[in-house]
Amino acid sequence: VRLLIADDVGIGKTIEAGLIARELLDQGEAVRLAVICPPHLAEQWKRELAEKFHIDAELVLASTARRLERGLETGQSLFEQYPFTIVSLDFIKTDQHRATFLRSAPELVIVDEAHTCAFGAQERGGMQRYELLKALAEDPKRHLLLVTATPHSGKHDAFRSLLEMLAPSLADMPAELTGAENAPFRRELAKYLVQRRRPDIQHYLDTDTAFPKRNDAEVTYAL
Repeated sequence: VRLLIADDVGIGKTIEAGLIARELLDQGEAVRLAVICPPHLAEQWKRELAEKFHIDAELVLASTARRLERGLETGQSLFEQYPFTIVSLDFIKTDQHRATFLRSAPELVIVDEAHTCAFGAQERGGMQRYELLKALAEDPKRHLLLVTATPHSGKHDAFRSLLEMLAPSLADMPAELTGAENAPFRRELAKYLVQRRRPDIQHYLDTDTAFPKRNDAEVTYAL
């Protein structure tokens, strides 16, 4: 399973990814799961997985990794000891920890805020994130869910680098996808990309959703 979930903020990307993960685990298609996310989202992922999907995941952060490693046997990775983990992207992207993670990475990986791992970042940290994601995607047997509300930053190369993580065939798409002649490419991309915006689900199952109405107006005032 390779998928880019790029729904708008607040629509439920975490829930969508959790549903897919729970299904793969229940079917036996995956035994271990790692969620890679920015550290400030780790607690939220832990809570959502526990409350909604009965997945009790360990937090692997700079502040917790040393404690988790204490009980390991010689040569054992904490990702082998703990089947469900939520991993800080800032922690795992470094050269030392990335190599350890890749040796024993789970067969199911969810990457939140995946746009931060796209190709094209100038700083070293950006390249480290891209190299981590690229190495994970190189295993064709790995289930990979990319989650982001901002898949396209305006840079075509960055967006294309995310698509290439999903399927090698997407690397050969033309830069311009409009027009009837490019319909086959759009249909191919649609197999891997899910994007909904709030207007798309304003009325869902005959029920008004809770998204607030946005009213634009001009207001004059004295300086």
